[in-house]
Amino acid sequence: MSEAGFIPFGFQYYRSPTPYRDQWEEDLRNLSQMGFNCVKFWVQWRASHPAENAFVFDDIRELMDIAGRNGLKVVLNTLFDVAPAWFYKKYPDSKMITSDGTVIEPRALSYRQIGGAPGPCYHHAPGQLEKDKFLAEAVKAFRDHPALWVWDLWNEPELTAGIKRELSFDNQVCYCEHSLQAFGGWLEHKYGTLEALNYKWQRTYQDWDEIEPPRGQAVFNDMVDWRLFMSDALTDDLKCRIAVVKQLDTVHPVMVHTVPSPIFNLITAGSDDFKLAEPCDLFGNSLGSSAWSADLLISAAKGKPIINSEIHALPGNTALKPQKLSWQELKKHILIPLARGISGFLFWQYRPEVLGHEAPAWGSTYLDGSETPWLREMASLNQTIQANRNPLLCSKRPSDGIAILFSSENQIANFSVYAHLDTYTDSVQGAHKLLHDLNYKVEFIHDHDISKEELAKYKCLWMPYPLYLNKQMTDVIREWVSEGGIVLSECSFGALQAEDGTHSYQVPGYGFDEVFGIRETWIHSIENLDHSYHNVTVQSKQKIPLNSALGNDPAQGSYYKTEIELLRDVRVAATFSEDSSAAVTVADYGKGKAVWIGTLLGASYWQEEDRNTLEFLREIMEKELGLEPYVKVHGGQARADVLEWKHDGEEGAFLFVHNTTNRDTDFTVSLPFAYDGVTPWFPEGAHALAGNDVTDSIRLSLKAGDIQVFQLHEPFIR
Repeated sequence: MSEAGFIPFGFQYYRSPTPYRDQWEEDLRNLSQMGFNCVKFWVQWRASHPAENAFVFDDIRELMDIAGRNGLKVVLNTLFDVAPAWFYKKYPDSKMITSDGTVIEPRALSYRQIGGAPGPCYHHAPGQLEKDKFLAEAVKAFRDHPALWVWDLWNEPELTAGIKRELSFDNQVCYCEHSLQAFGGWLEHKYGTLEALNYKWQRTYQDWDEIEPPRGQAVFNDMVDWRLFMSDALTDDLKCRIAVVKQLDTVHPVMVHTVPSPIFNLITAGSDDFKLAEPCDLFGNSLGSSAWSADLLISAAKGKPIINSEIHALPGNTALKPQKLSWQELKKHILIPLARGISGFLFWQYRPEVLGHEAPAWGSTYLDGSETPWLREMASLNQTIQANRNPLLCSKRPSDGIAILFSSENQIANFSVYAHLDTYTDSVQGAHKLLHDLNYKVEFIHDHDISKEELAKYKCLWMPYPLYLNKQMTDVIREWVSEGGIVLSECSFGALQAEDGTHSYQVPGYGFDEVFGIRETWIHSIENLDHSYHNVTVQSKQKIPLNSALGNDPAQGSYYKTEIELLRDVRVAATFSEDSSAAVTVADYGKGKAVWIGTLLGASYWQEEDRNTLEFLREIMEKELGLEPYVKVHGGQARADVLEWKHDGEEGAFLFVHNTTNRDTDFTVSLPFAYDGVTPWFPEGAHALAGNDVTDSIRLSLKAGDIQVFQLHEPFIR
């Protein structure tokens, strides 16, 4: 970050026109006096550029001055999805068009109250120039202000600012002439020749001008390219913004904050966290309080500093009022990401909203700006974190060497197949939850990052429902397994081939029948067509029981039951209860191992959190594969994370423990080191300690849903 030893802890404060000017001085003074150190102000294109030749930053400048007087660091968040009225009048051809021909007219939204959403098409060249011009003026206005900390150049990147976020073929953008022309150029750059494109899409185009973007459910490769093209448009727009800032301001870092999958997807939102993080100095997100979103964000950031830019602790609207924020819920919002190494926290927002449908929710204060109990608790929690700032900032969370494949192309292909993303997102989130609940550190690797060098960082790769794959990727994975890696894959591995979009004649595809030692001969879905004109949505209304060969009670699969032929001597770890056919197999391949699962195990666990499924996977991971978590939990369902640190000649560790159940739980945490003493962060934490007398483990008793932090003192004996 731009200042050593800085953990931002504060609030989103200003989204024009609220809070109103007569509240600024008192609010910013109060939050500074309570110990908070950071605020965020929106710099909105429409609000600050009301006429073509007028730039009005008086409100932002006054706020910056007040913040500076009160010792507050400022995040300036630039907003371009609120285009000025004059812009639309001058450039009527800038409006985005959906697949069904709907022109998206500018409008106000509950979260864009000043109007102008969603802004111009990303391929409208004059629109890009106008955005660059506005950003340059904003940078010149504030680059030398002493209160400025960081430029946040995009608030929750997505294609239509939420207007057409609902997942459907008709809601895709953009089908205007600007985008269609740009798509042709993007394809020509990617493929080089029409022959290569025609092979990939199975078409007969004779000219680049003939290319038609997909509009519905048909084949797969055109849809994959079409959505990757629009996702690239978001990333390219961010790169343009960063270039403008870096040209004018070489001092302050730049960042973006996103909304994690599956809330934002690659179909209608176009947001790819891994791509968006790459050009930034810092990275952040909204809704980052869950283990899923925190782990995904950290993997996308690849070691860059991270802040939770919008903690949504008090959501609501005029119809659905917010709930009061309890101490326990507040701790979860901060401590779950902190346990993973995220070290910055901004709540949405300081005052409750008073304008539009978001009123009267989201407030850390009461409507009149007075203190709430949870505001005082936020201040107390911040005080504790700042007291441990230096060791926290130099702490590390050891890896367990396990990665989940996060595939943009497989996500798009799944949508093209199912017209929804449940199979993909349930499988990926379920894989994460299974590993998380077994207390592994869960990491993700993007499909575009698969390489020999990247895979060398991991012992095990989980491939959730890998329906759509390509030869280049699978060749790398195959070599990695042969050299000692462990691949764990659900059914239909490479059934759809990226090279030409066809279904493989043999599954697993790309020669992985040799790796897994099996061949899929038939796959049964829970739902079937009774005739070709009957519309049936693939769901998972019933579970598929599996009998473990490892002595566990029956686990559960979902969506599909696969029949296989065993090609060589493999170990059958589970059978389908219905007919005792092989359901999970383990094969040796070279120096590595390959686990095949003939159903969607992750999706099943995501939907029902079946305890037997969890225990079955524990047996597979620990006994079959020899993969144990760095920190282990025994005797109760809880999560434990360790951050280890060395600072100024001292060393120690922070232990975060979370009772993830709705009942009081006793459990023991086993550590890979011995410690000399333990100190709870919070007074109630002392009651959670259960007479510990063994220095490489700690016995705890936590209330339902509670989360606690303990400092473990040196010396360490490993």
